[in-house]
Amino acid sequence: MVSVEVLSFDVWGTLLDTEKMFGLIVVELLKVLDMGFGGGHRGFVERAILKVYDKCKQRRRFEEVDGFDIVVESQNLLAQELGVTRDVVLDAVERAFLAADPQSIAYGDAVATLELLHKLGFRMGIVGNTVFWSSRYTRELLDRLGVARLFEAMLFSDATRINKPDRRIFFLFAKHMNVHPSRVAHVGDSVVEDVGGALSAGMKAIHIDRNRGGKNKIILRELGLAIISELPQVIDALEEL
Repeated sequence: MVSVEVLSFDVWGTLLDTEKMFGLIVVELLKVLDMGFGGGHRGFVERAILKVYDKCKQRRRFEEVDGFDIVVESQNLLAQELGVTRDVVLDAVERAFLAADPQSIAYGDAVATLELLHKLGFRMGIVGNTVFWSSRYTRELLDRLGVARLFEAMLFSDATRINKPDRRIFFLFAKHMNVHPSRVAHVGDSVVEDVGGALSAGMKAIHIDRNRGGKNKIILRELGLAIISELPQVIDALEEL
């Protein structure tokens, strides 16, 4: 018997490809900066994004800044790295999301798996962190992808002002869904933010590691943890947790 009633999903790195979205933002920043598309200039912008991204991830993990402020701070830090104003960064992000094709940004197994889980009767929601862009953009992209309708609740760190792995955002999700945390499984790609946060809240955790390349899932039932390499494995993992 499956003990899980509700699934929460991380978005970026789990359902949508962060690297592809960063690539679109790089293109828009290069246009604004009038650098062209030379390898050196492109590398400069890519390194700046990754540098700021890594710094902000560390800050939010250690609760040095809340979920709303991290978006503003990341935009300011990226602007400083590039020698531009924050408005330039905001404009590039806006145009990148307008240009984004949600089908190409989503992982190939995301939509079909979510649809199947919905048909199987699982209630679903989102628990996501934000950096560089507000959750409004992510919500809109999920809507354009046609999957937003499948989620009963979407909790993002900029709206709740709580960053994963803080267990409070997971407790808040369970409260929104009117279910005990022990009946929730959270699916995400980050060991620290998704697995650590969910387990600390008494939820089950399903860690998706796409770099494992289609290997069989690993079930650590005594920990309430499953490790998978592709989203369709979620379904079997739920039977074994």
